[in-house]
Amino acid sequence: MKSRDVSCRRSLAILLLGVVNAAGAPIVLAAQNAPPKPVIGLTQGTSIYRANLEIDGRQVPLDLARTVKLQKGVWVITEVTTMSNYVAIDSTVLDKKTLVPKRRVMRDPTLFLELQYVGNMASGTITTRGQMRPINLDMHGVLFADGPGAQDAIAALPLARGYNAEFLNFDTQTQQVSELQLRVLGSEMVRVPAGRFNTWKVLTTSATGGPGQTAAYWIDKKSRRVVKFATTLLGQNDVIATAELTK
Repeated sequence: MKSRDVSCRRSLAILLLGVVNAAGAPIVLAAQNAPPKPVIGLTQGTSIYRANLEIDGRQVPLDLARTVKLQKGVWVITEVTTMSNYVAIDSTVLDKKTLVPKRRVMRDPTLFLELQYVGNMASGTITTRGQMRPINLDMHGVLFADGPGAQDAIAALPLARGYNAEFLNFDTQTQQVSELQLRVLGSEMVRVPAGRFNTWKVLTTSATGGPGQTAAYWIDKKSRRVVKFATTLLGQNDVIATAELTK
């Protein structure tokens, strides 16, 4: 039982860190154009999700709360994930207008991550089990929809049938940058504990076609809240995480 708990925690930590290139193969990026431009502002408040982590056929319930606040001219988005006696807190600071990430801090029982983003550079440290490693990387572009601010940034884009975009994410485990492709698949009515919503269904995948994380988001057309999302992380025992808005 203990080994399975450790496996679940490790898988959850990987998902929280936003791993895209799970295989760890280097990705060579061309110079990136400007990140996608949001067309609406964020809305302050807290969203509560009922979540589930599936790994090795085992279902693990999770509680997820995401809070959006405007503080001193920047957006601060914090996610708190609870699983049994495991608690992870992941926070990011976004530029008020562009929603480009400026800072990220994550902590759980075995990990502490702190990153600063200035221009194309990412710098900071990651500490796991008492071992600290520096991070200093030229990302060859500006990140977008990365970390706990990903859902809100995606929801603020000019979503419409056929809309697509590409942007960069930072894999904190491999310390590499990966390119993601976003596509709006169309409209879909979904029912979650918080109610019934008319949504845009949005899919993000690796833009290079390699293995990694695939995520689907169902975004309410009226409020631009993410009411449901599902993430599959290939190469890590096919971890699947799902979440539905409760309030």
